[in-house]
Amino acid sequence: MSETRDHAVVIGGSLAGLLAARVLGDHFDRVTLVERDRFPGSPDYRPGIAQSRHLHVLWNRGLELIEGWFPGAEKDLLGAGAHDVGVPADLLWLTSAGWRRRFEVTRLLTFSRGLLDWTIRTRLAADGRVRLLDGHEVAGLLASPGGDRIIGVEARERGSRSPVESLEADLVVDATGRGSKTPEWLAGLGYPAPKQTLVDPLLGYASRYYAIPAGFDPGWKALYLQADAPRGTRTGALFPQEGDRWIVSLFGMGADYPPTDEKGFLEFAASLRSPLLYEAIRDAEPLSPIVSYRRTANHRRHYERMRRWPGRYAVLGDAVCAFNPLYGQGMSVAAISAMTLDTCLRERAGLDEAARRFQRRVAKNAAGPWLIATGEDLRYGTTKGQKATVRTRVINRYVERVVALANVDPRVCARMVNVLGLTAPPESLFLPDVLWRAATKRARQPSGPDDLEGRQRPGDRRPRRRGLRLTIIGSRSADALGDGVVAATARVDPRPGEAAVAVAERPLEVRGGTAVAGPDGEGVAFELVGVVERAAVVTVVAGLDVVAGLGHQRS
Repeated sequence: MSETRDHAVVIGGSLAGLLAARVLGDHFDRVTLVERDRFPGSPDYRPGIAQSRHLHVLWNRGLELIEGWFPGAEKDLLGAGAHDVGVPADLLWLTSAGWRRRFEVTRLLTFSRGLLDWTIRTRLAADGRVRLLDGHEVAGLLASPGGDRIIGVEARERGSRSPVESLEADLVVDATGRGSKTPEWLAGLGYPAPKQTLVDPLLGYASRYYAIPAGFDPGWKALYLQADAPRGTRTGALFPQEGDRWIVSLFGMGADYPPTDEKGFLEFAASLRSPLLYEAIRDAEPLSPIVSYRRTANHRRHYERMRRWPGRYAVLGDAVCAFNPLYGQGMSVAAISAMTLDTCLRERAGLDEAARRFQRRVAKNAAGPWLIATGEDLRYGTTKGQKATVRTRVINRYVERVVALANVDPRVCARMVNVLGLTAPPESLFLPDVLWRAATKRARQPSGPDDLEGRQRPGDRRPRRRGLRLTIIGSRSADALGDGVVAATARVDPRPGEAAVAVAERPLEVRGGTAVAGPDGEGVAFELVGVVERAAVVTVVAGLDVVAGLGHQRS
């Protein structure tokens, strides 16, 4: 019997759920999205999106995907008052290493979360394939005998004692966010609990809307003042939104939570590393109460590791992997996950296999953003759930160097911002062009916000290359960093006894004190391309002889 694709059910009207419903409309005759809230008829707050009164940005990758599914969505958002912000061209950005020059690199949209969801929901409601069943909650899953396949859900009107309604489906998708009940539902069907990873930086934040003062034109659209981790714990952001207003969000790590009273909120803003945000809002007109949010831990449910998985059931969005919201990755990751769901359903596989395949791939989607978020959060000794390993600390020290270089080098800035915006993987920061610049370029950091000229585009200038040679005098086991790149812990001369990270284009064997050879027995030498605290980063240089451990260029 051929497999039918008549009906799919999405649980949860989050952004992940809305995008999943749109994708499923291309593969099923009917799609039902079940949401426990009543959807507002305008771009307003709803309780089910707990963070909707706080800062939201959509990086370019997420915007491109949404525009592909809903052509004209960007135009609608901008027409409703959303703002297009060049990053970092229009963004006054105080990084952990200092002020960033305002290069032309990429862009993002900033808006209220209510506006984004309403824009997409309006488009989706007009799609005859999709039914929005709001005001209903899912009481449980319907399963085949033995529980090896999910065949629908049981739903009832929220707050009602009426009998549940059975919604049979060929595929069920859970997009209910951090509060997902999938672990409990699967346990009721005899499945073991998924392994979970928690990295909780004890972040809390508080937000408020302000009217943009008439005539305010400082030469920038948005302001982002980062903490200098791990010494500083406080971050502040000011971004424009529709309605001629600012959204101002203050963040505190390590339970250094911003207050929600008038005086405390302003005092917290004044304590940031720059007074600019405080000075902007000090006399601005408040448009809302101050609201706070503290459910911010990085949380992964490792469904991809489960030996048994029910057929025709998929979980995505924050229900699989939730990130510290400070880094603005969640919405773009949700869009990428919806794209992955579309890809899995287009492949020549049955729905059972497509759901299992999706669960493995969606875990890979989250791996890069997870590394970004948790790597930064693990800088703080107060972070709960995990502690930074030696490898994490070494990488963090290297990334600190890259962040400082990105402040003044447009090419490195482009790579860094593209990693944050999810258009490039984190390992791209370890490619030779960035490694080389991290070692050889020593540029003066901007002294302040008045010293940020130089909007050249990436590639306008190339640093002059120079090489430093060193002697490798020992090594031990290697960890794969990426495609064909190997890292090995080593000691280096002229500072023997200190730890080092050797990055090679191919696996290397380091013998004796100074002799270095590749797997084919040919002599090779290293060039130093970066020193990170007590670590050195090196790459193999082709066309060099090894003489007493030092590289000599062939004539």
